Amino acid sequence: MVRRGAGLVMLGLGLWLGWNGLHPVMTIMERGSDLNSALFEPPTSFIRLFSATLMTVGGLLVALATKHGGVVATIGSILFAILGGLMALSGADSGLWMDEVLFGLAALALCVLIMTLRRH
Repeated sequence: MVRRGAGLVMLGLGLWLGWNGLHPVMTIMERGSDLNSALFEPPTSFIRLFSATLMTVGGLLVALATKHGGVVATIGSILFAILGGLMALSGADSGLWMDEVLFGLAALALCVLIMTLRRH
């Protein structure tokens, strides 16, 4: 029961982070850029959306008590945390990457909970 609840929290977190990654891409495109530029120049938007998608799918799989949901959510969480670390290493202002680090660590903590609890 706790594992499924953690999966639902991961699902919600992934959806929220995905929306927060999609909104800037849509704004950039509204200003005249193409999708390729919005996602890959720099590739932070693509990594953010990809990792949030993995977190969302993983959270859903955990909530449905299927196999490998925890692994999928963990991969997405690791990618999200790495994104923040890469942004920090690149010299970006801490206001740009601090959220990625904090939410990545929170997602990793959820993954530890998911991966240590037995599936029923």
